[in-house]
Amino acid sequence: MNLINHFIDGLIPDRFKLTYELTTKVRGVLTSQLIIGIILTGLGMFFLYFENNPLELYLNTGIGIFILSSLFLLKFFNHFESYINFILSGGYIVLFAFIILAGGVYSDAPFWLALLITINITYTKTSHTVFWLIVVLVFITTLFYLQSNGLDFNYEEVSYKKKAATLFSFFILLITINYSFTKIHKRKNSHHLEIIATHKRLLKERDDLMSIIAHDMKSPSRRIEGLISIFETDNLSKDQKDILSMLKKTALESIQLIDDLLEAKSFSSNVSIEDINLNVLIQEFKNAFLPLSNKKNIRIITRGLRSVILVKTSRYELKRILDNLLSNAIKFSPFNTRVEIICMQNDSHTSISIQDQGPGFKKEDELKMFQPFQKLSARPTGGETSSGLGLSIVKKLTEILKGELKYVTQPGKGTTFTLVLPNQFPLINESKEEDSSI
Repeated sequence: MNLINHFIDGLIPDRFKLTYELTTKVRGVLTSQLIIGIILTGLGMFFLYFENNPLELYLNTGIGIFILSSLFLLKFFNHFESYINFILSGGYIVLFAFIILAGGVYSDAPFWLALLITINITYTKTSHTVFWLIVVLVFITTLFYLQSNGLDFNYEEVSYKKKAATLFSFFILLITINYSFTKIHKRKNSHHLEIIATHKRLLKERDDLMSIIAHDMKSPSRRIEGLISIFETDNLSKDQKDILSMLKKTALESIQLIDDLLEAKSFSSNVSIEDINLNVLIQEFKNAFLPLSNKKNIRIITRGLRSVILVKTSRYELKRILDNLLSNAIKFSPFNTRVEIICMQNDSHTSISIQDQGPGFKKEDELKMFQPFQKLSARPTGGETSSGLGLSIVKKLTEILKGELKYVTQPGKGTTFTLVLPNQFPLINESKEEDSSI
């Protein structure tokens, strides 16, 4: 078997070894071709010595030798599809001649067409298969019409020994083709599974490395921030204070980037559910962001909070979502604008909308806005930095809370993000009970 594999591999040109899938397909076809050629040549010898039928010898052996010799022609083809089409075209032409010489449609020869059609369906494009199906249909129909109208092909009754040998060879060839095709797909599937497993392993190694690096970088950044604060005294000149301010800003931005990286890796489906008063939570966020908004003269306006709004969900994930959305709204809004926080509630769901007057999203932005590490066309208006992780974090956290994140955007006018949450977080036990009651 190793000798055969070595022989087959030696026939495959380097241009057909560029991908695993192509190499597997070529090797499978050549192996089938080798077996089919040997069987047909042997069948011709059988008919010569046991049936004393030179015609069968010439036809079967001729086809077998053609198939075997064509193995060495592969190197002259630039495309493997062209090679298969060449083999099949030669096979059809020889078989048509074989059918005519063997006695026409009433002989046992036409069923060999099924073998070629099977190979056609298995290894070639649909267009090529359809073409030869039409040719075969026209050939058989024409031959049947001619024989029905008196054309004589000197048909002789086929012996049982010949029928048995032919049927045996036919089924052996079908089994060979089916085995080859199945083996090709098994190799492809096995290769795909190996690629997936390797990909998952590399992703895990990358994520673990990112977490280690982020954790190790956070401590030095904190120390840099602490050292800078020591020099913040009134004895420094204005230029020195500006330099310290820029250094502190850079240190804080580094810490924020590290926090974003760690946050992107810390998602968990285990959430702590509690009753949350949105009125209180939204007011806390408004107060927390006032220093940032005041620097850009951005007004934060709340609506829909006159009556108490309670929602049963996870406080930690909800705060992370609102923090990212409100931070982005202020970060990308121009000076002297406003950001609105609008809350609404019905019997089943609660919605929190954050509306800004920023640049909005372009069409090309919308295709990648929820993908991590994507820098969009909009830029912060106050010199702030953006890691490209905010919206991807929001999207994943929303899924954890069984909610939905919607947005409406108008380029040049602003964007409204709306977080829709169920009033009662669907617990696993409740979901199972609902499923069992359906």
